[in-house]
Amino acid sequence: MFTGKIVRFNKNRGFGFINNGEEDIFFFADSILNREDFYIKEGLETTFELAPGYKGPQAVNINIKDEESAE
Repeated sequence: MFTGKIVRFNKNRGFGFINNGEEDIFFFADSILNREDFYIKEGLETTFELAPGYKGPQAVNINIKDEESAE
């Protein structure tokens, strides 16, 4: 399990990037397990797993931490 922050998100296209402190990792909004509870926005802290994607690793099984812990 890895941690990081959402650094970019395009809600119209349904994807974004999470930075784990070293690199930006691609993700699809469908990979966020608790997305109906949160408005997806930049700066939210996450935990996630990595899986192979078309152009490199991508984040899957993403959990957004509580808003209070993201600040």
